[in-house]
Amino acid sequence: MIRKTFFWLHLVAGITAGLFIFIMAATGVILSFERQITEFLDRDIRSVSAPSEAQPRPLNEQLAAVRRTGIGNPTAIAIRNHPQATTEFTIDRNKTLYVDPYSGAVLGTSSTAAHQFFSTVEKAHRSLGAPLGSKNVGHWLTAISNLLFAILILLGVFLWLPRKWNTKSVRAIIAFKSGLRAKAREWNWHNVIGIWCALPLLVIALTGVVMSFDWANALLFRITGSTPAPSGRRGGDRPSRGQSDLGQEPDYDKMLVAAKALNSNWRTITLNLARDSQSPLTTIIDTGSGEQPQDRTQYILNRETSAVTKTISFSDSSLGQKLRTFVRFGHTGEYFGLIGQAIAAIASLGACILVYTGLSLAFRRFAALWKRKRAAAPVRQAYAGQPVR
Repeated sequence: MIRKTFFWLHLVAGITAGLFIFIMAATGVILSFERQITEFLDRDIRSVSAPSEAQPRPLNEQLAAVRRTGIGNPTAIAIRNHPQATTEFTIDRNKTLYVDPYSGAVLGTSSTAAHQFFSTVEKAHRSLGAPLGSKNVGHWLTAISNLLFAILILLGVFLWLPRKWNTKSVRAIIAFKSGLRAKAREWNWHNVIGIWCALPLLVIALTGVVMSFDWANALLFRITGSTPAPSGRRGGDRPSRGQSDLGQEPDYDKMLVAAKALNSNWRTITLNLARDSQSPLTTIIDTGSGEQPQDRTQYILNRETSAVTKTISFSDSSLGQKLRTFVRFGHTGEYFGLIGQAIAAIASLGACILVYTGLSLAFRRFAALWKRKRAAAPVRQAYAGQPVR
């Protein structure tokens, strides 16, 4: 009885949210390697030929060249630990401008077409194409579908487990069978893909729930006994500022030298540009892939001496803050690097197949019920007028 109840709950939830889950899963596959794809498209302006024994031009000089272009107001400078790497200037969160560190020439900006494409895909993924950042109908449809998806997976795990544990029954849910057709093939695919993708899909769905619902986010901190981090504006959301309120421009080369001395294993150093003459200087040292918060440490530096006044690392965060950070980067698999991204992409592709096979099986079930009902109708009519004995 319990298994039958779970089956119908699984079926109804799948039919209700199937289309929306398919959209989120398909767009999730596309977004899985967004960073690598954009970096590949920008490959011609992300690296330069390093002249022998040449020294990079001062960062302040490169910054001045960027400002002269009038493209936008830089908020950060990123330096990669490779002699052929260009200097990257972040502009308005969504744009990167590349500069040849040896000649000081501005090489160009990140691909606008790629950004527009991934921005459109992200809107479809997070709010079915509606504008991001607002609690619109698209947002709630995807949020509720995320919740139903998590329930579907949990119910599915129960249903996928064999009633009798033996070699034949276990093989039926973990291995694809050849030579199957129609319903039998779809049933086999649904079971095998479901059982292999259950764990990563559950992580993707639950992290999506936390990001979608305020109550789920609050619950994450409540169950860990942690205080939520105060919300603040991101670097790219800062209001535009001119040169007048900066006072004397900080020596960013001095900051860079100090940052390099903090960790010899650095892969990327990001210097956040000063917002005004009073704001402290911050730098982020990344020893990972760039999207792994556990490998990233932020330092607040003295404006005059570049000495460290405060260190903020992942290990210093509360358990709630660590889990909330994992929610963001665990959802995309980036927390575990390239392998994690690949697992997330494969699981998302598996979710697309699960939706297809699940809806197909549901259609076949209801079609069979309808045919049996039609076949039984003449029999009911024949006995309708007969007296009861």
